[in-house]
Amino acid sequence: MNKFLTIGVLLFTLICVNYSCKRVETKAEQRIKVGVFDKNGDSPWCIADAVEALKIDPKIDCEVIRASQIVSDEIFDFDAIVFPGGSGRSETMSLGESGIERVVSLVKDKGIAVVGICAGAYIMTNTPNYPSLNLTGYKAIDIEHDHRGHGLAKFSLTEEGEKIFPELKDREISFCQYYEGPVLVSAEDEIEEGSLGTMLSDVHTVEGTPANMTNNRPFIVANTVGKGKVASFVGHPECTPGMRWMLPRIVRWATNNEMVKYPKSVMRPDFFKNEIIYTKDIQDLQSKYYKNLSGSKEEKLEAIDKVIELACWSSKKWIPGLLRDKDADVRSKASIALVKLERTDALADLEVAFANETNDDCKVQLEKSLTELKNILGKNRN
Repeated sequence: MNKFLTIGVLLFTLICVNYSCKRVETKAEQRIKVGVFDKNGDSPWCIADAVEALKIDPKIDCEVIRASQIVSDEIFDFDAIVFPGGSGRSETMSLGESGIERVVSLVKDKGIAVVGICAGAYIMTNTPNYPSLNLTGYKAIDIEHDHRGHGLAKFSLTEEGEKIFPELKDREISFCQYYEGPVLVSAEDEIEEGSLGTMLSDVHTVEGTPANMTNNRPFIVANTVGKGKVASFVGHPECTPGMRWMLPRIVRWATNNEMVKYPKSVMRPDFFKNEIIYTKDIQDLQSKYYKNLSGSKEEKLEAIDKVIELACWSSKKWIPGLLRDKDADVRSKASIALVKLERTDALADLEVAFANETNDDCKVQLEKSLTELKNILGKNRN
């Protein structure tokens, strides 16, 4: 009798343990739902870049959301909101006054995280005469010269930044796309500021813009406001090859989730070696190679390398069409370029190119590139 009783107790215990393991998730195992804000269809590339970067993380589910969802109860299904690049003023105009108040309340009272990128970083500030949310403890200055230039900028991390991005801890300088993001200084208000990184590049390529304005300014900022966390990137890591993982990482920090490592295929801080400010000479070179993408075979093959080497802002738009080039070598090289650029938004183009390919050697390369590009997506690493 005791023997049967013991066996029964053991079976009951195993059933309970098994049930509890299925029902209870740790914080690290939970899904993280992120909404990427679409201000009525503006800046589709900035939105797509943010969405694709978030897909690196196998536990992040993201979708594009609108202001109507933010002011409705739908938003309570989300853990974080990302405000992408584009136009900060159009983002706040789309939100409207009550929408702005709603976002602030969601952070302070409900603990929903908010992340801003470039224009999104603008609206997180407390900038006089600019519609903003006052969530970071910073204000933007020199807005009259907002059209100051862009390029691949240098930045370094602070001690706090190294805690969130330890993979960059031993690097004195890292690189990230910059496209006329805000110049931040302390707002000297009640919000406690926190800098994770410092911009080191002096960008003033547009005539009439002052020198020594962007350098030695906050490049990544983050803080806690009420129950929630807020973070902003002055630049664009989400579209910088090798650095796109920084967006899902900061989302994990902002939502109080475990800081997981990402694969080497996306964590490539050495992809770019030098600062590239888009001076007139650099822009002339970029234009030259852009035109050569529709030139002879030799010009196309060289141009594919050069638009990547020169960190061309629009290279993400230019390469997918070359998968439909008449020359197999061009098609093959274009597929390799898409992997280097981490353009997972071009997966559909690459899948069709592979299915339609008749050249045996090219088909082998397209299949290899397709596999590598798919593996960048976190859902394929579950």
